[in-house]
Amino acid sequence: MNNYKYFDNVKKNGYFTESPCQFCGTTKNCLDGVFFESSDDISSICLECFDKKKIHVSIPEYIKNRIKNNRDQKVNELQFCPPVPWIQNNDWPVCCDDFMVFIGEWEQEEFCSHSTDGDGLSLLKELLADELKNIVESYDALWADLGYETAAFVFMCPNCGKKVVICQDY
Repeated sequence: MNNYKYFDNVKKNGYFTESPCQFCGTTKNCLDGVFFESSDDISSICLECFDKKKIHVSIPEYIKNRIKNNRDQKVNELQFCPPVPWIQNNDWPVCCDDFMVFIGEWEQEEFCSHSTDGDGLSLLKELLADELKNIVESYDALWADLGYETAAFVFMCPNCGKKVVICQDY
């Protein structure tokens, strides 16, 4: 299993399924194929086959164009990182002219433990992606819904260390 530049700790943060890998048949460490959004009808792929580049994650041009320097190299690395289950069109956040590293899905407990004063809600407000801050009707409702209908996916810039939260289903 590879260490993925833009996906931290795939064993902990990957979205796995019990379905056997459609390439080799194993049921060990199989990523759910639904998140690959490919023209092939992928049901499941194990990390070993994924590392052999039997399939890649499609990256739309508008996302590729967010990167200015070394675009081809960075896009190539991203397309061979496991997909995060929420991302439509693999709409990966960018900072410092690079794709950010997915570091996991956080619930209230993780926000509280990562805050300097135990105030997880304040940390969520601080880290929430700018485009999402404008559509949040109630931070209290968002906070209460974490881990239920709402998932908070956390990314970190590999260059400056800035963290960004992208919420799904809020």
